[in-house]
Amino acid sequence: QIHSTSLRGRCPAGQRGVTLARLTRIVLALLLLAGLALAGHGAYIKAKAALSQILLARAFEQRLAGDINAKPWPWADFTIAGRIEAPRIAQSAIVIAGASGQAMAFGPGHMLNTPDPGEEGTAVIAAHRDTHFAWLKDVAVGDTIRLTNPDGKLLEFTVTGTRIAKWNDSGINAHAYGKHMDLITCWPFDSKFHGDLRYIVETDLKASGPRPL
Repeated sequence: QIHSTSLRGRCPAGQRGVTLARLTRIVLALLLLAGLALAGHGAYIKAKAALSQILLARAFEQRLAGDINAKPWPWADFTIAGRIEAPRIAQSAIVIAGASGQAMAFGPGHMLNTPDPGEEGTAVIAAHRDTHFAWLKDVAVGDTIRLTNPDGKLLEFTVTGTRIAKWNDSGINAHAYGKHMDLITCWPFDSKFHGDLRYIVETDLKASGPRPL
Protein backbone atom coordinates (compact mmCIF):
# COMPACT_ATOMS: atom_id res chain seq x y z
CA GLN A 1 0.00 0.00 0.00
CA ILE A 2 2.89 2.38 0.77
CA HIS A 3 4.41 1.72 -2.63
CA SER A 4 1.05 2.20 -4.31
CA THR A 5 0.48 5.51 -2.56
CA SER A 6 3.99 6.63 -3.32
CA LEU A 7 3.61 5.87 -7.02
CA ARG A 8 0.28 7.64 -7.19
CA GLY A 9 1.82 10.64 -5.49
CA ARG A 10 4.74 10.79 -7.94
CA CYS A 11 2.69 10.23 -11.08
CA PRO A 12 -0.91 11.45 -11.02
CA ALA A 13 -3.23 10.17 -13.73
CA GLY A 14 -2.86 13.33 -15.84
CA GLN A 15 0.93 13.23 -15.66
CA ARG A 16 0.93 9.55 -16.50
CA GLY A 17 -1.02 10.37 -19.64
CA VAL A 18 1.43 13.10 -20.60
CA THR A 19 4.40 10.84 -19.93
CA LEU A 20 2.97 8.02 -22.04
CA ALA A 21 2.14 10.43 -24.83
CA ARG A 22 5.65 11.86 -24.79
CA LEU A 23 7.14 8.39 -24.70
CA THR A 24 4.99 7.36 -27.64
CA ARG A 25 6.13 10.41 -29.63
CA ILE A 26 9.77 9.69 -28.81
CA VAL A 27 9.44 6.05 -29.90
CA LEU A 28 7.70 7.06 -33.12
CA ALA A 29 10.38 9.67 -33.80
CA LEU A 30 13.13 7.10 -33.25
CA LEU A 31 11.41 4.65 -35.56
CA LEU A 32 11.05 7.36 -38.21
CA LEU A 33 14.73 8.30 -37.92
CA ALA A 34 15.71 4.65 -38.15
CA GLY A 35 13.59 4.25 -41.27
CA LEU A 36 15.11 7.35 -42.85
CA ALA A 37 18.60 6.12 -42.00
CA LEU A 38 17.91 2.76 -43.59
CA ALA A 39 16.36 4.40 -46.64
CA GLY A 40 19.33 6.75 -46.89
CA HIS A 41 21.74 3.84 -46.63
CA GLY A 42 19.90 2.01 -49.42
CA ALA A 43 19.99 5.11 -51.61
CA TYR A 44 23.71 5.53 -50.91
CA ILE A 45 24.45 1.93 -51.86
CA LYS A 46 22.56 2.28 -55.15
CA ALA A 47 24.18 5.63 -55.95
CA LYS A 48 27.62 4.16 -55.24
CA ALA A 49 26.87 1.17 -57.46
CA ALA A 50 25.70 3.39 -60.33
CA LEU A 51 28.62 5.83 -60.11
CA SER A 52 31.13 2.98 -59.89
CA GLN A 53 29.76 1.50 -63.10
CA ILE A 54 30.16 4.81 -64.95
CA LEU A 55 33.82 5.01 -63.92
CA LEU A 56 34.39 1.31 -64.64
CA ALA A 57 32.84 1.63 -68.10
CA ARG A 58 35.15 4.52 -68.93
CA ALA A 59 38.20 2.57 -67.75
CA PHE A 60 37.09 -0.49 -69.72
CA GLU A 61 36.80 1.52 -72.95
CA GLN A 62 40.30 2.88 -72.31
CA ARG A 63 41.51 -0.68 -71.80
CA LEU A 64 39.95 -1.77 -75.10
CA ALA A 65 41.65 1.20 -76.77
CA GLY A 66 45.04 -0.12 -75.63
CA ASP A 67 45.65 1.48 -72.22
CA ILE A 68 46.49 -1.62 -70.19
CA ASN A 69 46.99 0.50 -67.06
CA ALA A 70 43.56 2.15 -67.17
CA LYS A 71 41.86 2.30 -63.76
CA PRO A 72 38.40 3.53 -62.77
CA TRP A 73 39.98 5.49 -59.90
CA PRO A 74 43.63 5.83 -58.84
CA TRP A 75 43.44 3.55 -55.79
CA ALA A 76 41.48 0.72 -57.45
CA ASP A 77 43.17 -2.57 -56.49
CA PHE A 78 41.22 -4.92 -58.74
CA THR A 79 41.10 -5.73 -62.44
CA ILE A 80 38.20 -5.55 -64.87
CA ALA A 81 37.10 -8.92 -66.22
CA GLY A 82 34.82 -7.67 -68.97
CA ARG A 83 31.44 -6.23 -69.84
CA ILE A 84 28.30 -8.36 -69.63
CA GLU A 85 25.21 -7.45 -71.66
CA ALA A 86 21.63 -8.64 -72.02
CA PRO A 87 20.65 -7.04 -75.36
CA ARG A 88 16.95 -7.94 -75.36
CA ILE A 89 16.32 -6.03 -72.14
CA ALA A 90 19.00 -3.38 -72.78
CA GLN A 91 21.02 -4.09 -69.64
CA SER A 92 24.77 -4.24 -69.11
CA ALA A 93 27.41 -4.08 -66.39
CA ILE A 94 31.19 -4.05 -66.06
CA VAL A 95 32.43 -7.23 -64.38
CA ILE A 96 35.25 -7.23 -61.84
CA ALA A 97 37.70 -10.08 -61.30
CA GLY A 98 36.81 -11.54 -57.92
CA ALA A 99 33.50 -11.85 -56.08
CA SER A 100 34.33 -10.53 -52.62
CA GLY A 101 31.74 -8.41 -50.83
CA GLN A 102 33.91 -5.33 -51.25
CA ALA A 103 34.37 -5.84 -54.99
CA MET A 104 30.69 -6.56 -55.57
CA ALA A 105 29.79 -3.13 -54.22
CA PHE A 106 31.18 -1.80 -57.52
CA GLY A 107 29.97 -4.41 -60.00
CA PRO A 108 29.33 -8.09 -60.71
CA GLY A 109 32.24 -10.30 -59.72
CA HIS A 110 33.75 -13.20 -61.63
CA MET A 111 34.50 -15.98 -59.14
CA LEU A 112 38.21 -16.63 -59.51
CA ASN A 113 37.91 -20.32 -58.62
CA THR A 114 35.92 -20.83 -61.84
CA PRO A 115 37.16 -20.72 -65.46
CA ASP A 116 37.22 -17.49 -67.44
CA PRO A 117 34.10 -17.05 -69.58
CA GLY A 118 34.58 -18.91 -72.85
CA GLU A 119 36.94 -21.50 -71.41
CA GLU A 120 36.12 -25.15 -70.76
CA GLY A 121 33.93 -25.54 -67.68
CA THR A 122 31.47 -23.22 -65.97
CA ALA A 123 32.39 -19.60 -65.36
CA VAL A 124 30.43 -18.00 -62.53
CA ILE A 125 29.56 -14.31 -62.22
CA ALA A 126 27.71 -13.06 -59.13
CA ALA A 127 26.17 -9.72 -58.20
CA HIS A 128 23.65 -8.17 -55.82
CA ARG A 129 19.94 -8.53 -56.57
CA ASP A 130 19.14 -4.89 -55.78
CA THR A 131 21.87 -3.28 -57.92
CA HIS A 132 23.93 -4.79 -60.73
CA PHE A 133 21.94 -8.02 -61.19
CA ALA A 134 18.45 -6.69 -60.45
CA TRP A 135 17.71 -7.35 -64.13
CA LEU A 136 18.33 -11.09 -63.93
CA LYS A 137 14.65 -11.56 -63.09
CA ASP A 138 13.79 -10.31 -66.59
CA VAL A 139 16.14 -12.67 -68.44
CA ALA A 140 14.33 -15.48 -70.26
CA VAL A 141 15.35 -18.83 -71.70
CA GLY A 142 16.62 -18.32 -75.24
CA ASP A 143 18.01 -14.85 -74.54
CA THR A 144 21.52 -13.95 -75.67
CA ILE A 145 24.02 -12.86 -73.03
CA ARG A 146 27.19 -11.19 -74.29
CA LEU A 147 30.54 -10.95 -72.55
CA THR A 148 33.32 -8.76 -73.93
CA ASN A 149 36.67 -9.51 -72.32
CA PRO A 150 39.51 -6.97 -71.81
CA ASP A 151 41.24 -8.20 -74.97
CA GLY A 152 38.24 -7.21 -77.06
CA LYS A 153 36.96 -10.73 -77.67
CA LEU A 154 33.16 -10.98 -77.81
CA LEU A 155 31.53 -14.11 -76.42
CA GLU A 156 27.84 -14.86 -77.00
CA PHE A 157 25.99 -17.20 -74.68
CA THR A 158 22.44 -18.54 -74.90
CA VAL A 159 20.30 -18.79 -71.75
CA THR A 160 19.37 -22.44 -71.32
CA GLY A 161 17.57 -22.30 -67.99
CA THR A 162 16.93 -20.58 -64.66
CA ARG A 163 16.61 -22.16 -61.23
CA ILE A 164 16.71 -21.54 -57.49
CA ALA A 165 19.12 -23.31 -55.15
CA LYS A 166 20.68 -22.98 -51.72
CA TRP A 167 23.97 -21.11 -51.65
CA ASN A 168 25.83 -24.19 -50.38
CA ASP A 169 24.09 -26.62 -52.73
CA SER A 170 24.12 -24.78 -56.06
CA GLY A 171 24.89 -27.82 -58.19
CA ILE A 172 27.33 -25.75 -60.27
CA ASN A 173 30.27 -27.74 -61.61
CA ALA A 174 33.18 -25.50 -62.53
CA HIS A 175 34.79 -28.45 -64.33
CA ALA A 176 31.74 -29.46 -66.36
CA TYR A 177 32.17 -30.56 -69.95
CA GLY A 178 31.48 -27.76 -72.41
CA LYS A 179 31.70 -23.99 -72.11
CA HIS A 180 29.13 -22.49 -69.80
CA MET A 181 28.53 -19.31 -67.80
CA ASP A 182 26.22 -19.09 -64.78
CA LEU A 183 24.95 -15.78 -63.41
CA ILE A 184 24.01 -15.75 -59.73
CA THR A 185 22.21 -13.40 -57.37
CA CYS A 186 20.23 -13.66 -54.14
CA TRP A 187 16.59 -14.71 -54.20
CA PRO A 188 13.80 -13.65 -53.83
CA PHE A 189 14.41 -10.38 -55.63
CA ASP A 190 12.06 -8.26 -53.51
CA SER A 191 13.36 -9.41 -50.13
CA LYS A 192 15.11 -6.94 -47.82
CA PHE A 193 16.78 -9.67 -45.78
CA HIS A 194 19.74 -11.95 -46.39
CA GLY A 195 18.84 -15.56 -47.08
CA ASP A 196 20.37 -18.82 -48.22
CA LEU A 197 18.65 -19.04 -51.62
CA ARG A 198 20.25 -18.07 -54.91
CA TYR A 199 18.77 -17.41 -58.35
CA ILE A 200 20.88 -18.95 -61.10
CA VAL A 201 20.75 -18.17 -64.82
CA GLU A 202 22.46 -20.90 -66.85
CA THR A 203 24.00 -20.20 -70.25
CA ASP A 204 26.00 -22.06 -72.91
CA LEU A 205 28.56 -20.54 -75.27
CA LYS A 206 27.09 -19.99 -78.72
CA ALA A 207 29.79 -18.05 -80.57
CA SER A 208 32.99 -16.08 -80.06
CA GLY A 209 35.05 -13.69 -82.09
CA PRO A 210 36.49 -10.18 -82.30
CA ARG A 211 34.37 -7.34 -80.97
CA PRO A 212 32.61 -5.46 -83.80
CA LEU A 213 34.13 -2.03 -84.40
